[in-house]
Amino acid sequence: MKLVIAVVQDQDVNRLVEELLEAGFSSTKLASTGGFLKEGNTTLLIGAAETQVSKVMDIINHTCKS
Repeated sequence: MKLVIAVVQDQDVNRLVEELLEAGFSSTKLASTGGFLKEGNTTLLIGAAETQVSKVMDIINHTCKS
């Protein structure tokens, strides 16, 4: 089991959580604040089997923008 920690923009978090749930992954959501621009961020803690980490990363990369 691996723990994926993803810090995402507030505007992307709801869509990301929905996509993760549809793929069978649950997550824990923590509110956080960025350091430089003080923009709202959300930290997601996502548990995944070692073989599923790449799938989680694909969902994050596809759903969130940088």
